[in-house]
Amino acid sequence: MTRFGASASAATNSPALPFALLVAVLLYNCATLGRVPAFLNEDDGIFASAAYQFWQTGKPGGPGYKDVVGLSTDMWAVGRTFAAIQGAFMHFFGVSIFAALLPSFLAGLGLLAATGALGRALWDAQTAWLASLLLAASGKFFEACRWARPDILLTFFFLLSLWLAASAPAGKPYRRLFLAGLVMGLSGDVHLNGFLIAPLPLLFWLLLRSEAWCVRWRAGLSFVGAGSLGALCWLALHYWPNPEAMLRQAAVYGGQTHGLRIAKLGLLGVLEAETHRYTDWFWAARGHRHLLEGLCVLAAGAWLLWREGRVGRAAVGVWIAFFLIGAAFMSNPFGWYLILIWPVFALWMARAFFAFPRRRVAQIVLLACFSAYLVNLALWYVKARQDVPLQARLPELRLLIPARAPVLASGGLWFAFWDRDYTGDYYFQFRDLETRVYPETGPTGWTEEQRKRGWRYIAAYGDLRRFLDPEVPLDEILASGPHRSRAAQIREARAFSLARCSVERRIPGYADSILVLRVHSDQTNTLRDSKK
Repeated sequence: MTRFGASASAATNSPALPFALLVAVLLYNCATLGRVPAFLNEDDGIFASAAYQFWQTGKPGGPGYKDVVGLSTDMWAVGRTFAAIQGAFMHFFGVSIFAALLPSFLAGLGLLAATGALGRALWDAQTAWLASLLLAASGKFFEACRWARPDILLTFFFLLSLWLAASAPAGKPYRRLFLAGLVMGLSGDVHLNGFLIAPLPLLFWLLLRSEAWCVRWRAGLSFVGAGSLGALCWLALHYWPNPEAMLRQAAVYGGQTHGLRIAKLGLLGVLEAETHRYTDWFWAARGHRHLLEGLCVLAAGAWLLWREGRVGRAAVGVWIAFFLIGAAFMSNPFGWYLILIWPVFALWMARAFFAFPRRRVAQIVLLACFSAYLVNLALWYVKARQDVPLQARLPELRLLIPARAPVLASGGLWFAFWDRDYTGDYYFQFRDLETRVYPETGPTGWTEEQRKRGWRYIAAYGDLRRFLDPEVPLDEILASGPHRSRAAQIREARAFSLARCSVERRIPGYADSILVLRVHSDQTNTLRDSKK
C-alpha cells in the first residue's frame, strides 16, 4: 500500500477523525441556526405558530388562518407529538426563531445517532461513523435542521424503526419488530407521511433476513399490530373527539390541497414528477453544486445491488419502495420530503466508499464529495452574511406597526406578530378553497377579506411582496410557471395594493426585502398617489 493509501486508510479506520469532523460540522450548524439562511420558509411560521399554540391551548391551531374551517383552533393534520416537541423551547424561553428551530436541530442529532446505529447493525462501526459524518455535512441535513416543519423529526422515527428491524435477532424478531411497528404507528402523529411510509421497515426486514415462513408471518403480525395501536392513538387524538369538525376541515385542508397524485397525473406522470423532486436537488441547484453527490448516490446504489448481497438489496429496496410511495401519494412537489431518505443515501455512500476495492479512487472521491459539502455550506453562509438575519428585523417591524393594528403578513413574520391580531398570507388560499367546498361561507377576495378582518398594515417578503409591490413588473411574475395558474389572484392582489395601500417602509436586503404597506379605509391614499 502506498504512503497516501496507508495514511488515508488509518484515518478512516479510526473514529477520532470522523468524530472530530462531525463535532465541527454540528457546531457550525448550531452556531448558524436562525441566521443561515437569512429568511425563513413560509411554512416555518405556520408550523411554529401551531406548535406554540399547542402549549397554550392543548391544540395545534394556526392563528394565521383565522376562522377558516376551524384551522385557527385545531389543525387536524398537525400532530400533537410534533407540536409538543417543536413548541417546547418557545413555551419555556420565549418566542424566537432560534427557539423554534432548535428542536429540529436536536432531532437531527437523534437522527445521526439512529443512522450510525443502523450502519453498525448492517455493516460495521467504520461505515456507521462515515455515514453519520456524510449525513451531517450534507446540504439536505443542514437545510432540514432549519425548518420548523416536522420532516426531520419524522425521519428520526423512520430511522429508529429501520434500526429496530435490522437489529431484530434471528429466529425471534418479534419484540423488535413490535417496537418498530409501534414507532411507525406513532410517527403518524408527527406527520401524516408517517402512515404512508409505515410499511417500509417491515419490507426492509423481509428483504434483509431469510426466515422460515412461520417466523415471517408472526413477525408481520407483530409489526402491523403495533402500528395499528399507533393509528388508534392518532384517531383518539384527532378524529374521535369531534368527527364532524375533523371531516369538515379535511375536505378543505387535505381534500383540496393534497390527494393521490397518481389519480391526477397517471402512472408515467407521477414517476416523472417524483423524479423531478430528486433532479431539482441534484441537478437544478445553482452551478449544479450537488451533482457530485448525486453521482455518488447513484454509483453507491448500483454497487450495493451488485456486490452487497441481501443487505445491499434491502438497502436499495427500501428506497425503491419509498420512491413509489412518494410518486403515488406525496402530492407536495417540493424537496422537503427528501430528508426522509437521505440517511439511507448516506449509508449507501459510506458502504461503497469502504467496500470499493480501488482504495485510492474511493478516497479521492470521498474527499471530493466531502469538500463539495463544505463548499456548499460556505456558499450558504456567505450569501446569508450579505443580509441582516430576519430575527434582527423583528424588533423594527414591531415598532413600525402599532401593537393594536390588525396586520396581514408573510408566514415567516408570525415571529414578529405572534402576540397580535395577525393573519398569514396562506389565509387567502384556504379561504378560496373553503368557498369552493362550502359556498355558504360567502364570497372572498382582497376587498371582502380586508373589510372582514380590518387589516391596517401588510408586511411581506417572498411571493406576497412581489405580488403587492408595484415596482415589480406584473408580467414578470405571471411569466413564471408556478404562478400562471394563479394569475387571477395575483392580479387581484396587485389591484388591491394600488387602490388601497401606500408604502410605509421598504426594508432592503440581498436575498429579499420586506415591504410594509399601510392599508387605507378609502381609495384616496393609494400607491399611485404616494408615488407622485
